[in-house]
Amino acid sequence: MTAGKGTVDTGRTAGRVSSTTLAIPARAGMVWSVLTDLESYPDWNPFIRKAAGQRRAGAQWRLELTLNGRTYRTVRVQVTCWEPGRRLTWRGGIPILRVPMPHLSTGTHDVRITETRQGVDLVQAEACAGWLAPVLFPWLQGRMQARFAEMNAALRDEVARRTAETA
Repeated sequence: MTAGKGTVDTGRTAGRVSSTTLAIPARAGMVWSVLTDLESYPDWNPFIRKAAGQRRAGAQWRLELTLNGRTYRTVRVQVTCWEPGRRLTWRGGIPILRVPMPHLSTGTHDVRITETRQGVDLVQAEACAGWLAPVLFPWLQGRMQARFAEMNAALRDEVARRTAETA
């Protein structure tokens, strides 16, 4: 597993990126099916305990995030990219006085699945932008990477469990 950081153009302002990568010995379709099985999140996902919404680009999702096993925040995000077996991206933020834009902080969460000879590489990244990003990102980066790594490992384990059940 690797972790990284850098900058990215989020389309409005330069943002900061935190990411983790994990090799999973499975087909992209199986990894995608677990990743997008929102109803099963409480069974395996240590970071996003509940997720609800339609499975398509443009959909609004409700995500219940956890910290140390306890719910600490429920967020609403919009799915901005839905490429079955390849890529899932959503975007959400902290609005100013409940006005949709501009956001104090906007996060773009990106999950990419790339086929390899041994299975897939799963990359999970978060690009942070907005007025608070320069202040929040240094504090959040290590925490995000740890949660992404934990979620990636749990996804790998759930894929292995489901693969064993079907074998």
